[in-house]
Amino acid sequence: MAKNKLNQVYNIDSRHILESIPQNIEIQTTITSPPYFDMKDYGSENQVGYGQIYEDYLNDLQNIFGQILKITKDDGTLWIIIDTFKRNNQVVSLPFDLANKLKDIGWFLQDIIIWKKDKTVPWSTNGFMQRKFEYILFFSKSPKYKSNKDKVRIYDTSQLKKWWVKYPERYNPKGKALDEIWEFPIPVQGSWGDEYIRHFCPLPKELVATMVQISTDENDIILDPFAGSGTVLSQSAYMKRNYIGFELNNEYIKMFENYLKRTIKKYRKEYELLEQQNNQSDFEIQILNLRVLKYARLLINKIEEETARDDFKIFVTIKNRSSKRNKSIVAEYQIIGDAESDNILKLINEIIVKPPLSKFGIEAIFKCVKENKVKSKNVFGYSKTNSYSYIKNIDMSSPKVKVISDICVDLNEKDYD
Repeated sequence: MAKNKLNQVYNIDSRHILESIPQNIEIQTTITSPPYFDMKDYGSENQVGYGQIYEDYLNDLQNIFGQILKITKDDGTLWIIIDTFKRNNQVVSLPFDLANKLKDIGWFLQDIIIWKKDKTVPWSTNGFMQRKFEYILFFSKSPKYKSNKDKVRIYDTSQLKKWWVKYPERYNPKGKALDEIWEFPIPVQGSWGDEYIRHFCPLPKELVATMVQISTDENDIILDPFAGSGTVLSQSAYMKRNYIGFELNNEYIKMFENYLKRTIKKYRKEYELLEQQNNQSDFEIQILNLRVLKYARLLINKIEEETARDDFKIFVTIKNRSSKRNKSIVAEYQIIGDAESDNILKLINEIIVKPPLSKFGIEAIFKCVKENKVKSKNVFGYSKTNSYSYIKNIDMSSPKVKVISDICVDLNEKDYD
């Protein structure tokens, strides 16, 4: 691979990408915001957008992204940040016109994301409503593409509604998936202090980082054919990816190079610390613990309801991760009570194949014992109505205790309002 072609911004028209990048370089993802048609002059002659007629503009973009398709890996992707605009007193649907152009040449449109940015661009045409969002078009080269979607799930419990405490079966153990509305405010002038790059439309680095995390791994190559101030390229460098940029305005290239030199150590370290402090696994353990306990509580309640008895208990312990499809965890459930094992096991098999227990993703092992032989040391008791906060200062033989486990969970849903 021609490494000298990586990690540089070229002062070359992006309409000549194939002439500039060696064929042995393969792009993993492209992240870019094309020029806003003729809404703004970016200070270069023969630029894409400004001064063109609309069809020529669309055709140039189709040509550029067609070239990019040829140098993109088979599992590669393309992110385009783009907006509608008003012309002759009506909205021009640029994102959708461009999407159709790119589908015609082989790109697969996978998602349309709304970027809620809270601020309008300086040249937005006034209407009766403020424009505070743009579109993000997400394409892939083939139906099977790289997607690290689990890495960007929301697992910070302060950002989740309190329902995750009572309804853990509704949450993926990796966290809540991103929805199609992303909220990232546009950086304001001076918000990055002396490090700030002056550009008409600076992209939030958190927005770019999300795309980088979803579509690439470390050492992959990221392309921005309209590099501008270089937010995509700098974020790629911070996150240990390789980058290639194209930009006609040489002043922007100089700004980017100076900016990256000043910030690479700071933001690379920040990225490394975030990777080390990733507590997604802690959330996963917590969700699975809550699921296992709630499964036990619902099961014992259903057994008592079907048998018209109220003297059963259940002891549950986690064994290991499950290798079965659609199952996350293996847990053993000991049904404690003076009843015929065969009858109880038959009843359990009828219960667990129906919702809600069939939705928990638990590979369950069942046993029946007549007496409670569980030692009270290092175990915790839960009631028939609450499996997310253990009962304090109570004997395990108490009729209030229905679920006994070595899993300790003590959550207050009000803490997550």
